[in-house]
Amino acid sequence: MQLSPRQIHLDFHTTDLIPGIADDFNPEKFAATFKEASVSSVTVFARCHHGWMYYPSKKFPQLIHPNLKNKNLLLDQVRALHKEGIKAPVYITVQWDYESAKNHPEWLIRKQDGSHEGDSFSKPGFYQTLCVNTGYYDFLTEHTAEVCEMLGDELDGLFFDIVNLRPCLCSACRAEMKSLGADVDDEAAVQVFAKHVIERFRKNMTELVRKHNKSSTIYYNSGIGPCTKNSADSFSHFEIESLPTGGWGYLHFPISGRYARTLGKDCVGMTGKFHTTWGDFHSLKSQAALEFETFRMLSYGFASSIGDQLEPNGNLNSAVYKLIGNVYSQIKEREEWARPSKAVVEAAVVTSEDPLCDSKMPDSIMGAVQLLEELALQFDIIDRVAEFDNYRLIILTDDLIVTEDFQQRLDAYVEKGGKVIACGKGGLSDKSIYPSCFGAEHLGQSEKYPDFVVPMGEMAEGLEDGNEYVIYEQGEKIKPAAGEVILEAHAPYFKREKDQFCSHGYTPSAKGEKYAVAIRNNNTILFSHPLFVQYRKCAPAWCKKLIKNAIKLLLPDLLVSHNGPSTLKVSMLEQADKSRYCAHILSYVPVRKSETIDSIEERTKLYDVNMTFNLPSEIHSARLVPEGTELQIRDGAVTIPEIDGYAILELNYRAIEPCTR
Repeated sequence: MQLSPRQIHLDFHTTDLIPGIADDFNPEKFAATFKEASVSSVTVFARCHHGWMYYPSKKFPQLIHPNLKNKNLLLDQVRALHKEGIKAPVYITVQWDYESAKNHPEWLIRKQDGSHEGDSFSKPGFYQTLCVNTGYYDFLTEHTAEVCEMLGDELDGLFFDIVNLRPCLCSACRAEMKSLGADVDDEAAVQVFAKHVIERFRKNMTELVRKHNKSSTIYYNSGIGPCTKNSADSFSHFEIESLPTGGWGYLHFPISGRYARTLGKDCVGMTGKFHTTWGDFHSLKSQAALEFETFRMLSYGFASSIGDQLEPNGNLNSAVYKLIGNVYSQIKEREEWARPSKAVVEAAVVTSEDPLCDSKMPDSIMGAVQLLEELALQFDIIDRVAEFDNYRLIILTDDLIVTEDFQQRLDAYVEKGGKVIACGKGGLSDKSIYPSCFGAEHLGQSEKYPDFVVPMGEMAEGLEDGNEYVIYEQGEKIKPAAGEVILEAHAPYFKREKDQFCSHGYTPSAKGEKYAVAIRNNNTILFSHPLFVQYRKCAPAWCKKLIKNAIKLLLPDLLVSHNGPSTLKVSMLEQADKSRYCAHILSYVPVRKSETIDSIEERTKLYDVNMTFNLPSEIHSARLVPEGTELQIRDGAVTIPEIDGYAILELNYRAIEPCTR
């Protein structure tokens, strides 16, 4: 299913304490505003987090917003948008609903001690979480069926919000767990049951919707990762809610996006127009930031969605849609070089994310993505059960403890010529044994640390050969079995603890006997240290150089390399039906301008950036698009005269007609 490309997620969480709801709503003006801003789809509201409905519900008339002036608001929005050729999927809240939480305490998610999950009712907010394994499920099915029946063929899609994997010990969950023989006092068993409940909810709700509508989009908003895989069939597509200034940060989207695109469905990225996060009504994000966030979605081949909130009076803010129009007009001009397409990758990072949890990203995967993007490596993120054969290089993160089956699959992959880089515990079994392809033995953790690595030869490229570099994090002790040592280290005089210390931070190197901290066994390289976690914590440049040098030893001919800064983002897409690759190149630099928020206020211009490509098909011509500027390509290298924030380099592997733009 190909998604509408330029979307708006129009929040309308509106209290009954405000009068005159949607009093100024004008359907024609409403739809025209979106059309002028190059918007192709708008998600509108059936029911909000306050628990109020915005359509003439016959089943639940008591839940129609008491101050809603136009009881047909949802219907009028959908029909006005459709007249302008704009899609209008419908929003339904799930686990947050203030009215239900207040009036049905038996529906709340309960902790082990009986207290409910989320904030106290004495605090402002609707953050008390509801359990879909209670009578609340019956309410949701009736409500959803009513929306489907009311809209009929006019229903473009349903967006179910806050459908997260949350452990619950309410009376309904406890009773069902006991009937299944599960131990309600075992946290792991409770988590497994919670996953079963949420996956069953998604499956049942999708079946319900499909009885009424065979083609509408269906999405359940939650974290996208290994926890999503089992219920992927319940989704028509994936949406990656990721507001960088709203708590997600700029690393969340590439992690979720690189995983989501491996699941075989179209994807949309979602950011917001807000300076901070949802509900930040009277604020505007800088245009440069909104450009970067939506252009990055396009660079992955994704559709884009921008979050806004309709004010209680029903008016859209003209300044917001001037901003969005400025960005979406550029997306519209460029999307033919991204949608549809397939990511061109050479590597996969195996994430250690817990398949029973949808809310935590390990430091190891965050550090890996940051570091590898800076090296322009083209990679996906995969889980422990994914296939390896589509990738030339597999990277195992620092905390990836695996099964014997995983190790056997990895050994077979390496035997067929695949390459592997692992850090720290990456690839260890629960018996503390590395895969045989590593040619290394695990001897436990280092007692004295930090270690001081001494890169030499090929591992010292970009560093001072023979110099000591500190690795602050505690590493593993390893020794070669079949492999060769390619990196050694010195130990400190002693471990800093209690009254045993030297200077401000850590004990310096004792310059003693060296020992192995990286082992190469033909197509594999094992580092003893958690280099990705280390990079996440304080980003030592030497850690990145060590990983870069290891990659170069195993993959000397990367798909893409360039002489630009590490902040340059490069994403390779292929459009096989057009016989072309498209290199999407982004030059925007997030800056920490406040205590908690990274922001972007301007594009970063770059000049004479040289890019070298080693792609599966031979390139015959290159041009910048949509400008149509022809560039020379020699031995796979192209020099781009200027990159003003965003450039798309079209690389054709067949002759094309001259550009007429």
